Amino acid sequence: MKNTTLIRADELERILLETTARKAVQRAVDLIAESIPSCSVTVLGVDIDHHVHFDAANGIAWSVLRKVEVSFNQDLPQNILDIIRERETCFIEDVGSYPQWRRRSASEVFSYVGFPIVLDRRVVSIINVQTSRRKLKPEDIEALRPLIHLISLIIARYLKEQQSANREKFLSLLHETTLDGHRAASAMEFMNAVVKRIAGRLGYQYVALLLYDDETESLVLHSQKGYTSEYEGLALSIHDRVGVVVRAFRLRRPVNIADVRTCSYYRRAIPGGRSDLALPLMAGGKVIGVLNLESKKAGAFSREDVRNLTPLAAGVGLMLASMQIKQLLREQALLDGLTGAHNRRAMEGIVAEELERARRHAHDLSFVMLDIDEFKSINDRLGHAEGDRVLETLVAVLRKSLRIIDKVIRYGGDEFLLVLPETSQRETELLLERLRTCVGAQVLTAMGAVHCSVGIATVRGDPDGGDLVQLADKRMYRAKAVYRARLAEDPGY
Repeated sequence: MKNTTLIRADELERILLETTARKAVQRAVDLIAESIPSCSVTVLGVDIDHHVHFDAANGIAWSVLRKVEVSFNQDLPQNILDIIRERETCFIEDVGSYPQWRRRSASEVFSYVGFPIVLDRRVVSIINVQTSRRKLKPEDIEALRPLIHLISLIIARYLKEQQSANREKFLSLLHETTLDGHRAASAMEFMNAVVKRIAGRLGYQYVALLLYDDETESLVLHSQKGYTSEYEGLALSIHDRVGVVVRAFRLRRPVNIADVRTCSYYRRAIPGGRSDLALPLMAGGKVIGVLNLESKKAGAFSREDVRNLTPLAAGVGLMLASMQIKQLLREQALLDGLTGAHNRRAMEGIVAEELERARRHAHDLSFVMLDIDEFKSINDRLGHAEGDRVLETLVAVLRKSLRIIDKVIRYGGDEFLLVLPETSQRETELLLERLRTCVGAQVLTAMGAVHCSVGIATVRGDPDGGDLVQLADKRMYRAKAVYRARLAEDPGY
């Protein structure tokens, strides 16, 4: 073979002036092939999960290499495994004496040498040299080392740049999602922004964000990209034994399925899905949700992807937890501490919102002012603790009897405003008859059943432009006056 101990200056210059690392490596590979008669040279890239891919070649057709690539990713040959594990050059002077060699009828190989390229204590590439007419000698291997070293430097530099760019991309994405969290008006707006950024910046076709619902003990889909509308509102019980998302939640760590066909607990979500990566959203030592990514390509998510996505998922989890706490505090500030009904601070917004909606859609809307009769007597005779119990019980009965869209507001000490969307005057009167029966049967004291006076005002039944809440309040006081008059005439009323 030619003496390659020294590389000519012009050859070195051509290699280093190539515009891409791939072209530079290919030129160096061609130089090795020229140095050794009847040889083939390949550069085999190895990722962190030991999946391989050919990056450069001389002496073997690419159509053949693609088939070999598929075979290697199903079962790596022993010589390749040895190089990856030991990070040492593998020299087989006589392939015929190597029992694990995979022979191909199309060509006979005499000798083989594989040079590992190591980066961060991991084999990232292997330079393979095979001869078909003569055997390689140890001195041939030593003569090749300058070129091998040059290729190693080129590949290492390229991979370092690639890793740096990749980390920069994920750090930039983490920064952007943090800014999204500060700008978002709600958790839902933030989650939609996160899904959009992950899909756009990382090119993932299927992205989903699920949050844990403590009441139903399930993971509920809140934001997604790529999935069909049938998945809207999807809820996955955390007690299920299937599903990558549920498994990540229960294990509190990422779950990466390279090929779902080999996974017994995979739950089919996308047609032709092959890879699934679920990352728990952690906050304060608890899992508050899961970020799920899917692909129609097998092995789509590497361990490096998992390493880069884990801090992103943690950042999203912390931001969502912070937003949930702020939302809870806002809601608590608008709730009455004793009964859990909305308070006067919340009333203005609720009334304005429902009035605007009713007028925009030409819907009915009723306001009911409700006051407990003889409540002062309950406090004076039975104590304030009993009075508090009556208020709590009354609100519980009201909530149970009303719809989810109806609102109960504590207007004063024992006075409550009911906001009833899409409810006419007649429907309100019928509702109040049912409420009187429920309250009389369930809100009881040692003095007997509790009685309430009410006043009604409606959007479509009363003059437009008036203060309907005040109108309902005035009518309630009239009803209370009538009640007291009847009570004076008949104490058993």
